[in-house]
Amino acid sequence: MSATTLTRISKGEEALARITDIRDSRKMVAIADGLVTTAIKEWKASTIISEVKEDRDHIYHTAVKAGEFRLLAEARLGELIKREQEAGRLATQESGRPKKYRNDAILLKDIGLTQDDSCRAQRVAEHKDLIPIVIAKSIEAKDIPTRKALERIITDLKREKKREENKSLVESATPLPSGKYSAIGTIMNRVPGDEGDVSQFGRARPVYETMTFEELLELPIPALAEDNAHIYLWITNRSLPKGFPLLEKWGFRYITLITWCKPKFGMGNYFRGQTEHILFGVKGSCPLLRKDVGTWFMADRGNKHSSKPERIYEIIETCSPGPWLELFARRKREGWYNWGAEIGAE
Repeated sequence: MSATTLTRISKGEEALARITDIRDSRKMVAIADGLVTTAIKEWKASTIISEVKEDRDHIYHTAVKAGEFRLLAEARLGELIKREQEAGRLATQESGRPKKYRNDAILLKDIGLTQDDSCRAQRVAEHKDLIPIVIAKSIEAKDIPTRKALERIITDLKREKKREENKSLVESATPLPSGKYSAIGTIMNRVPGDEGDVSQFGRARPVYETMTFEELLELPIPALAEDNAHIYLWITNRSLPKGFPLLEKWGFRYITLITWCKPKFGMGNYFRGQTEHILFGVKGSCPLLRKDVGTWFMADRGNKHSSKPERIYEIIETCSPGPWLELFARRKREGWYNWGAEIGAE
C-alpha cells in the first residue's frame, strides 16, 4: 500500500506545480490531508506487524513525504489566497465586498475556508523556505512533518533573533554604577538567571540574555550597598533554593518572603506556576518605613516575559528609604537609578 501512496504523492506534487486556481488548490490540500492520514496509519501499523527494518523505513519515508506534500500544498494555497485577495477577487467576509473588493469577488467560505485557515495557509507560504528544515528535524526526531512543527521553528527563529538583539544590548550597556549610590536605601534586583538546565524553559525560554549562578554570585552588590540597606531579590519557585546563598554572598541576611499572586496559571511541569517571590533581606540595621504591609499581593502579569508589576515599586518606595537602585531594569522610573541593557534601547 505504501508504494501506491508514494505514487499518489508524486502525482500530487506534479499537479501542484501547475495549479493556478484557488479552488483546485483547496482540493489539493484536502487530498494531501488524506494521504497524510493514510501514510501515518501505514507507518504505525508497520511498527507492529513488520519485522523487516527496511520495510518499516520505507513506509516511514512515505509518511515523511506525505507530510512534506501537505506543507507544500498548504503553502501553494496560501500563495493563491494572498494573490486573489490583493487582486480584489477574494473577500474575507460578506461585509468586505461593497468597498474593498470587486462585486464578483468570492468569499473564503465559498471555497470551504475560514479566516483561520486563510491565515495559517498564508503563514506557511510566507515561511515556505523553512520546510526543508522541518523535514530534517522531523526525521531526526523520527516524527512526521506538520504545520505545528513549522510554527515551532518560526517561533524559535524569532526568539533567537530577539536573543541576538538583546545580546547586543547587553554588550553595549553602560557599566554598573560605582560607589555607594544606593547604599543608604534599597537595591531592587531582578536577576535574569540561568538554571543551567535549558530544557526547563521549554518553548518559553526567555529571549533576554541570561547569567550563570556563578556570575550572579560575583555581582558587585556589596560595593553598591550602604552599611544599612534593604534588598528585594526576585526569584522563581524553581530557583528559590539558589536565592539564599546569593543573599549571603552579597552580605544580606534573609528576613522574609514577599509573594506575587497572579490571577491566571502559568507554566509548570508539575504544579502550574501562579506565584513569584521576592526575597527580602537586610544589611546592618534598616527598619521599614511602615508596618502595615503584608507578605503577599495580587497583580496581573505584564505584557512581556518576566515583566514585573507596578505594585512592587510602590511597596519599595513606601517601605524602604531611598535612593533606590534597580538592576536589570527594562525602563527608567522617576526617582530610581535604573541599570540594565534595555534602558539604552528605551
